Amino acid sequence: MKKQSKKPNYHVNLIRLQQLCEGNYLRIMRLLPDLPKQEHFHLPVKHVKGQGQRLEWLIIDVLERAPFTTLLKLKMDTCWGSFFKMPEAEVRLYHDVRMAEVVFRKTSQIIQARYDYPNAKMHQPDEKEQHNQFLALWLDYALPTCQSHTERT
Repeated sequence: MKKQSKKPNYHVNLIRLQQLCEGNYLRIMRLLPDLPKQEHFHLPVKHVKGQGQRLEWLIIDVLERAPFTTLLKLKMDTCWGSFFKMPEAEVRLYHDVRMAEVVFRKTSQIIQARYDYPNAKMHQPDEKEQHNQFLALWLDYALPTCQSHTERT
């Protein structure tokens, strides 16, 4: 009888996660140069596809301010209709260490640093890193047109 080998436990790669969070902080600060003075941002995201152009909005609200942190809520608003759920996330900015980390998902569930696998809700072991990687991609998607808009206003 063959003995099944147990998969090694997942270990968080802190260096990679911190680099990702530092990059996200820089992206957010480029998008929101008026963050210290403003509570609400409604930024246009324009993309040309084929013959047409579509306009989406990146909506960012400041939920909480503290001396060293700021909690933001990010969501997309589009004209695609309600058949497609747009991403939402709550992101905590740590100004003293210049990092931004996804802390809540759309379901308002706290994201753990790691999950045992398998688990009842089928979270991936590296789910926190995946959410922060998605935030990086989302901000990179929005940066070209949002940044040009914030520079003009």
